[in-house]
Amino acid sequence: MKTLGQRITYYRKKIGISQKELAIAAEIKPAALNYYEKDKREPNVLILIRLVKALNITGGALLGLEPPTDMITKNKNEFHALHTLRNLNSLGQEKVLEYISDLSEAPKYTEKK
Repeated sequence: MKTLGQRITYYRKKIGISQKELAIAAEIKPAALNYYEKDKREPNVLILIRLVKALNITGGALLGLEPPTDMITKNKNEFHALHTLRNLNSLGQEKVLEYISDLSEAPKYTEKK
């Protein structure tokens, strides 16, 4: 991955999300993300930070300063769950964690099929 645009595309596709989904998570316009991925424009520092946070990777990985990193989110469902959790206030986050704890104790939801 030689260019910033290629790295953005790589990490987005590794999660399995669309440009629109990443743009929403990073709070940028989908058209802008398209330009960044095609290397027609370069994002400013604030947008780079938003992309790093949305993709759950290090800045060094996105900038190509370190090898590709393992991502916190492995798929689209985890991406959306983490993004939604981050948008909740502390009370909402605590409630979500309670639900997760309850679900993780129920065999119906923990058995792998």
